[in-house]
Amino acid sequence: MGRQVGGASGPNAASNRAQMEPDKPRVADVASAVNQERVESLKTLRSVNNSIEEAVEVLNEALSRKSTSASIRRDEELNRYLVTIRDKESGEVVREIPDEALLKFARNLQELKGILFDETL
Repeated sequence: MGRQVGGASGPNAASNRAQMEPDKPRVADVASAVNQERVESLKTLRSVNNSIEEAVEVLNEALSRKSTSASIRRDEELNRYLVTIRDKESGEVVREIPDEALLKFARNLQELKGILFDETL
C-alpha cells in the first residue's frame, strides 16, 4: 500500500481537525455581541450628553446671577469642550478652561504627530 501525502483524509480527518482546533465563535454570535455593545455604547453616550447639557444649564443659571457670563463650545479638532468666562460689563475674558496656551500647544502637538509618525504603516 502507498503512503498518503498531505495528512489524513476521510471521515476521521474532520473530527481530528475539530479536536485540534479550539472552538471558533460563530459569525452570528459575534455580530449579536457587537450589536449589543453598540446599543449599550449609544445609551451611555446619550446619558453623558444629557449630563453635559444639564451641567451647562446649571452653570449658566449660576453665572447669570453674577457679573460674569460663560460660553461653552466644543473644539472639533481636539474633541474637547472649552469654557470662556467673561465680565458682563467690560467683555474682558476672566478665565478660559482649558487655557488658550494649552490649546495652542495641543493643536501644535497634533500637527507634529502627523509629521513625526507615518500613519501608512
